[in-house]
Amino acid sequence: MKLQYVLFLTLVAIGCVLMQNGTRAGDKDKKDPPKKEEFIDIVVNDALTNADLKDKVRAQSFCKTYVLKMTEGKSYQIDMTSADFDSYLRLENKAGEPLAADDDSGGFPNARIIFRAAKTEDFTIIATTYGGGSTGKYRVTVKEVR
Repeated sequence: MKLQYVLFLTLVAIGCVLMQNGTRAGDKDKKDPPKKEEFIDIVVNDALTNADLKDKVRAQSFCKTYVLKMTEGKSYQIDMTSADFDSYLRLENKAGEPLAADDDSGGFPNARIIFRAAKTEDFTIIATTYGGGSTGKYRVTVKEVR
């Protein structure tokens, strides 16, 4: 009798643990619904220097590039701000084809591109300057917009 009582208490304890975890008999094949991926805003503080490569389009301007995977159907706002120079942004697809460019849409002297991805792939953000040879600190931010 004592053994049956201990066995009963053990089963009750296991049942309580399973209920606490939200698991019931027959649930082992059910999967949690996929979690929606949430885009986290990106902020990059950097600087252009005389040691940086020159931009292939704005040949007199130094540049830095950033690769970002964008998701099909989602829109992104890319901003480049600087107190040291007139910002210029370019965006290219994976094949290096130009998709967008901007000088002052973020309010002079800041650049802004709003882009809706036609397919999920890696895109290249090119941070450069409007005036050739300019250097200094800047900030690039990327956020998802609806």
